[in-house]
Amino acid sequence: MTHPENQRGAALLSILVVVAALAVAALMATAAIARQTDLSKASYRRSDASWAAYSAEALALSAVDELARRTSGQISPIMTGLGETVVIPIRGGVVSFEIADATNCFNINALADKDENVAKLAKLSWVTLLLDLDIPASDANGLANALADWLDADSNTRQGGAEDGYYMTLSPSYRAANQIMDSPYELAAVMGYTADLRAALEPVICTKRNTQAVRLNINTLSPEQASLLRAAYSEALTLAAAERILSERPDTGWSSVDQFELLPDIRTIPEGQKRTEALSVNSGLYEARGRTVLDSGSWPFAFLISTENGAAAHTTWRRMGEE
Repeated sequence: MTHPENQRGAALLSILVVVAALAVAALMATAAIARQTDLSKASYRRSDASWAAYSAEALALSAVDELARRTSGQISPIMTGLGETVVIPIRGGVVSFEIADATNCFNINALADKDENVAKLAKLSWVTLLLDLDIPASDANGLANALADWLDADSNTRQGGAEDGYYMTLSPSYRAANQIMDSPYELAAVMGYTADLRAALEPVICTKRNTQAVRLNINTLSPEQASLLRAAYSEALTLAAAERILSERPDTGWSSVDQFELLPDIRTIPEGQKRTEALSVNSGLYEARGRTVLDSGSWPFAFLISTENGAAAHTTWRRMGEE
């Protein structure tokens, strides 16, 4: 027979269990509401950051349009509006960006040009860039062939290159893209392109949405990009000479490529080793890069703005967030 005291103890224990369960449920509900609130705030911040970035894009388009009209594309390193940080206060933070000439880089995709002569010249330039990083000639040629194999549409393996037969042996395995790249970050998938090598190449490479070689603006090339200038002269120009030329460039730049080629270091280079068509004193492509900072969050963005062929400034590519 159950005693009243035992019944009261069991009832009290049941009540305590119910109270504990309700407390746990309340705590879980509170945590869920807090998480939902945080997600909503983050969503609003991302939305505000995106609108701020679009506002920066509109301002950058206007600035580039004005720059193009004022200079007809012939810009110099000291040109007002280039390399200057623009800061726009917004509610809860700031948005900032800089505009830079986006002309000066090596278009990786040029190695896949259907014109064999263009592709051959692109490969020579790529090898030169690798040699300037102290990579042995044999390794540089292999790396160039591996990249060409990755980009071209066929499955034929060049000497020292790589196609599906190599990539399918990896873990995880994958196939060669056999198409042009959308981003230089895709180099990570190509045989031989280590993180250190990609970091060293980053300042001088790009991926255009075509296979055309980029025409370098000799008035905005930096001394750190001297290897690009050297590559335009089939190694007949030393890296030291290229760096010196760019370091001693007149503040207003050269008025023409012809004037540039009157320099002693350039004038003595044989005509067969000059690629004058690869050089220019004009720019028609600019990059606006910056970030929106709201509360404790930070959202980067980047835009490519074109004024090529006399067109009004327009965005050809944009990225919101990290690449």
